[in-house]
Amino acid sequence: MGRNGVTINFSGLDSLIKGFERQPAVIKTEATRIINTVAAKVEKTAAEEAPEDTGYLLQHIMAEPKGALNAQVISTARYSIYQEMGTRKMAAHPFMGPAIKAHEKDLYTMLSNLLKEGLR
Repeated sequence: MGRNGVTINFSGLDSLIKGFERQPAVIKTEATRIINTVAAKVEKTAAEEAPEDTGYLLQHIMAEPKGALNAQVISTARYSIYQEMGTRKMAAHPFMGPAIKAHEKDLYTMLSNLLKEGLR
């Protein structure tokens, strides 16, 4: 979790990522580019889905490359988790979870195709 905000990582791709670790550097580079591109799309979708009152939450959603084959999308607004999950006094207004769901199949498909077909 980033500074009391929300951090969501794609999971379930471990075997796919292990496949990339055995590939030439150029394939790993392309896979990293794909991961960063999808992370940017998740960031955009999360910002579109986030509740907007003052705009502070929207300004604190960001995609961050984290090296080879790794990126994260975080929301550093301290109250992000309460918006995402709700509280006993406030209904949830999920924005990160739906953004991940909207793009997880694309990520898997693009990476699978890269592994199967290589660079064109």
